[in-house]
Amino acid sequence: MKRCAALLCMMTLLLAVCLPAFAEGPAGTVEIQYHDETMGAYGPAVQSDKVNVLLNGEVMELDVPAVIRTVEGVDGRTLIPVRPIAEALGAKVVWIGENRQVLVSRGSDTIVLTLGSSAAVVNGERVELPGAVPPCVAMVDGAERTLVPLRFVSEQLHAQVDWENDTFTALVTAEVPAQPSPTPEPTPAPTPTRPVGQPKGYLLRMVADDKAGSITLYLNQTPRYKVVDLGDKIAIDLLGFGIGSGQDGSLKTEDPVIKSLRWAEHGTDLYPEEGRVTRVVLDLTPGCTYENNVKIMGDPNLLAVVVTMKPPEGELKVPERDENWDPKAFTVVLDAGHGGSASGAVYEEVQEKNITLPITLRAAQLLREKGYNVVLTRDSDVYMDLYDRAGIANAVEGDVFVSIHANASSSNAGFQGTFTYSYPKSMAGEKLAGYIQKAVVDAAGSIDRGLLTNDYVVLRETIMPAALLETGFMSCHEELAKLVQPEYQEKLAQGVAKGVENYLATLPAKK
Repeated sequence: MKRCAALLCMMTLLLAVCLPAFAEGPAGTVEIQYHDETMGAYGPAVQSDKVNVLLNGEVMELDVPAVIRTVEGVDGRTLIPVRPIAEALGAKVVWIGENRQVLVSRGSDTIVLTLGSSAAVVNGERVELPGAVPPCVAMVDGAERTLVPLRFVSEQLHAQVDWENDTFTALVTAEVPAQPSPTPEPTPAPTPTRPVGQPKGYLLRMVADDKAGSITLYLNQTPRYKVVDLGDKIAIDLLGFGIGSGQDGSLKTEDPVIKSLRWAEHGTDLYPEEGRVTRVVLDLTPGCTYENNVKIMGDPNLLAVVVTMKPPEGELKVPERDENWDPKAFTVVLDAGHGGSASGAVYEEVQEKNITLPITLRAAQLLREKGYNVVLTRDSDVYMDLYDRAGIANAVEGDVFVSIHANASSSNAGFQGTFTYSYPKSMAGEKLAGYIQKAVVDAAGSIDRGLLTNDYVVLRETIMPAALLETGFMSCHEELAKLVQPEYQEKLAQGVAKGVENYLATLPAKK
C-alpha cells in the first residue's frame, strides 16, 4: 500500500509539471468565447478569470461578467461589457456596425473603440490601449456582449480605478453626473427660437479631418436630416436632434473647400413640426458649391461630410500625338513617400514606406518600358529630406513630379478612398492631379474622393507640375488589406503610369 501511495503521489507530481494548468482566480472563472475580428468567427471556449466590479462601493450586476484577458503574453487586462459601465458613468453608447466600432460619449468627451484594434480615438486623438488588449465581442452561455478595457474607459470618463488583488475586485470611484434639468422656457414666449421639448437624438461631436478631406458628425442614433443649399454655404439640419454638450459653437478648418463650420440648436423657427433641430452650417470657399464639392454620406449614427476640389473643367481627354512626339524627351520624377527612419503612417504593424516604394518602382518600370526618362528620388529604404526630393526634381528639370503616399484618418477608421493633391492655384498641377486621380481610380477600382490642394513642401518647392497621390487609407482595415497586396499595388502602379502618360500627351512635342 505504501508503495502504491508513493507511486500515485509521484504520478500526480509529474502530471502537475507536464500538463498546463489554469490557476483559478479568487473570484472564480467563466467559460468564454472571444470573437476573432480577423477570422470573422469565434475562437474555442477558454477559461477566463472573473473580476468583481464595485462602483462607488456598490456591486455591479452584470449578465456577462468582467474578465481578465491576456493577449500574446502581455499582462492581463480587465474587460467589461461596455454598456453597463458606460451608462453607469453617465455616458451614452452608440454602435457603429459598419465600422465595427463603439462610440462612448459624455458631454464633450468621446471615445471611439474599434473591435480588434489596440488603439482608440479619444476626443479626435489616437491613443494606444494599455497592454494592447483590444475591445472584442465575447459569448458566455449564448449571450453576446461587447467587452472593453475597464480601466481605460473608466479613466477617460474621469473615474478612478483601484485593484484589490486578493479578491480580484476592481473598485471604480466616480462622481456620476446627474441628468441636467430642462431649462424652463421664458414667459411669455411668443415665437420660440430656442429648443423646445425633448430631443429625439443628440449631435455628440464633430471632427474635422483635413487630411481626409472630411468632416464627421457623430450622433447617438441614426438621423433624419435635410440639406439646404445656400450657395456659398450649406446647412445640414438634423431633425429632432439637440447638441450633446448643450452648447452652440464653431470650428475653423484647414480644408481647401470648407473654411469653417457652425452649429446651433433651433426650435420651431426652422421646422415647426419637429420642435427641435440642430443646424450645422458649412462656410465654403468662394467658387466651391454643394453640387461640385460636397458629398454627404449617411451611416448608422454618423454623417460623413466629404469635401472635394472641383476637377478641371471638361473631360480629361487624351489628344492624338503628332509624329514628332518622342517619350524619350520627357523626364518623369517619381517620389516614393517616406523611407528609412521616416516610416510614415503605421497601422497593424504595416509601415507606409513599405507600401509606397513597390508601387513607385513598378510605375517607373512601366513608364521606362514606354520610353520615358524616369528619375526616382529614392529606390530603396532610405531617408530623404522633403526639400532634397524637390531639389532632385528641379536639378534634372523634370516635366512632372508625382509623390506617392498612403493616407490615414484619426477620426473615422472606416474611411476609404483615393485623393490626389496639387499646389493651390497651380493650374498645371491641378490638371496633372486630375489625370492621375482618374487613371488610378479606374485601374484600382477605389473610391474616388476627388482632388484637393495643399501647401506640401514637395508641391510648393518643385518648379514643374506636381501632384501628390494618396492611394488609400491605412487606418481602414479593409483598405489596408488591399494596399499590401502585390496585385493591388500593380493596379495602382498602372494607374500612376497611365495618368502621367495621359497628362504628358497634352503637352507639345519636345526636341
